Amino acid sequence: MKSVLILIKGLIFSIMLLGADAKLHAQDCKNYYYMMNNAEVQITLYDKNNKTSGVQNWKISNVKKTGTGLSSAVSLTFTDEKGGQIAKASGLYKCEGGRLMADMRISMPHDQTKQVKDDEASLDPSYIEYPAAMSEGMKLPDAHLNMKTNTSGISSAVQFDMNDRQITGKEKVTTPAGTWDAFVIKYEAVMKIKMAGIGIPKTMMTTEWFVPGFGIVKTETYSKKGKLEGSSQLTKLKK
Repeated sequence: MKSVLILIKGLIFSIMLLGADAKLHAQDCKNYYYMMNNAEVQITLYDKNNKTSGVQNWKISNVKKTGTGLSSAVSLTFTDEKGGQIAKASGLYKCEGGRLMADMRISMPHDQTKQVKDDEASLDPSYIEYPAAMSEGMKLPDAHLNMKTNTSGISSAVQFDMNDRQITGKEKVTTPAGTWDAFVIKYEAVMKIKMAGIGIPKTMMTTEWFVPGFGIVKTETYSKKGKLEGSSQLTKLKK
């Protein structure tokens, strides 16, 4: 009888832990700025000389429950250094159990985003995964995006790959929007644009600073030779 009571108490304690864990995961999803309904996010872009080259203004909307997680619609307006609108993009973000799935359409290299309008592109849904539990040395899933465009009657195909994604460390990062303890994620980004069946890939090395339960706060892009080509950072967040 005593052993049965111990077993029952153990089961009750386990259920309590599971409940607390589920609540924690839900909070993790809510704290991502991608999941803050009506939030406005500003990401400032810089060139290789650290001069402002443009601004991304994000608007988060339609945050809703999907099963045991959340989803949101993200719209992005890309302006140049003078405030003139260059391009727009939109995507869907999902989070479940603290695991974030980021729409690759929002993560396209900035130079390519400027060239493509929503009504000219068709693509397969593709997502970048950020696990709920992260640690130094962890390898993350690769991500791939294929897109067909038609600009002024000229058809082309775009392939964008994020390869060898790995967490290489953890650092404290400060931007105009705040200070965080972030994981450093590095990967190879390969962009290939095919026109008339011919395409030359461009390979870049990217580093991003990702805060679990919050999001990306900083990125840097380098050439294969290790020269800085551009960077970005979170500069404003209006909840």
